Amino acid sequence: MNKNNYRIKEDFSFTSGFTINSDIIFNAISDSNLTLCSFPENLYKTIDLKTTSAIIGAIFCDCLTNHAKGAIVNPIEKGNPDIIPEEARFASEEQLREYPKGIEIKCTVGNIKKGVRLHAGERRFDFLEGITWQAHHQEGKSILGLVWDFFQAWEESNFFFPGISAAYFSHNLNKADWGAISGTTGRNTKVCGMKASGKEKMRKGWIVVNNTFFDRYDYLL
Repeated sequence: MNKNNYRIKEDFSFTSGFTINSDIIFNAISDSNLTLCSFPENLYKTIDLKTTSAIIGAIFCDCLTNHAKGAIVNPIEKGNPDIIPEEARFASEEQLREYPKGIEIKCTVGNIKKGVRLHAGERRFDFLEGITWQAHHQEGKSILGLVWDFFQAWEESNFFFPGISAAYFSHNLNKADWGAISGTTGRNTKVCGMKASGKEKMRKGWIVVNNTFFDRYDYLL
């Protein structure tokens, strides 16, 4: 991944039990995108975008902890936040469900215009009409939000692989920045979307964004 193809906020740094900065995030994105291109095309053709987002988030979490000293992936499935300090390695499951330090990772592929039908391997950038992130609760405060799309990994490839195109961050989100929780009845998964106030905080907190995508993403947020 060529740094010249990205806008990077060089002075970004945040500490919450461990420290992340723009170099760490860029390197984690680069490692993640290389990993995503190593999987067979058929994998992405047979799973939905939600599952692809989950894979991207999981890979990025692992890559980030490889670069951020003293950071580990939360070891329990429903742990919050996703990345926590190494000091929490021996915390109880109850403590890991709401650990007071760390950052949460959220992924989005964006919303495309109504009526447009795209498949895995087809770039979404030109058809985007909005970017938002979702959560299972309204407690998210320190969010590292990733945006991804499908990219041509090399000139000879006819398939576009998923890759992270941008990273935004806010450490001062609150309940007012999240919409109402849906799916509270029946078998649906509980989820709430980030409101305009939260997206504005994320927009101002851009860290790494692909040059081609910067202006469009800035407008959509």
